[in-house]
Amino acid sequence: MMRSILIGIWVCLVSLAGTYGGAYWKSHHNAAQTAAQEPPKKLEVKKVRPITVPVIADGVLKGYVSGEFSYLAEAPDKHGGGHGDAGAKEVVDPESYFMDETFRLIYAENKLDFTHIEKIDLAALTQRITAKVNERLGAPIVKETLVRNLSFVPREDLPH
Repeated sequence: MMRSILIGIWVCLVSLAGTYGGAYWKSHHNAAQTAAQEPPKKLEVKKVRPITVPVIADGVLKGYVSGEFSYLAEAPDKHGGGHGDAGAKEVVDPESYFMDETFRLIYAENKLDFTHIEKIDLAALTQRITAKVNERLGAPIVKETLVRNLSFVPREDLPH
């Protein structure tokens, strides 16, 4: 009789220890996997205001470049932590930097001659805008620059 009771207690202890060990291993194994896997970042497209840039050549106004752009950026997290890689730092809305860099690039770039009808390397233009904005922000917030519209209006075609 005593032997049956001791065997019963031993079976209960082994079962409890096995269940506890399995639960402990599974919870720590899943926690390590969850920490190792970074959740996918949510991206959103943000449209910026249209931009108009004067084209000046040889000291004469030749016309205006009118452009509409948008950019792809990480969506702010639900807890108000800002944009993705910036962490807890306060992040400035990149739209002002985006508009400034776009204006500077189109205005000052000598290779972009809108007065002559030629194709422009839009991929290079958008990559440069993205790189310059991220450089000024100090973090890779802007993932890609998108062109919605880009046109040149000669001075002669403007209403007086």
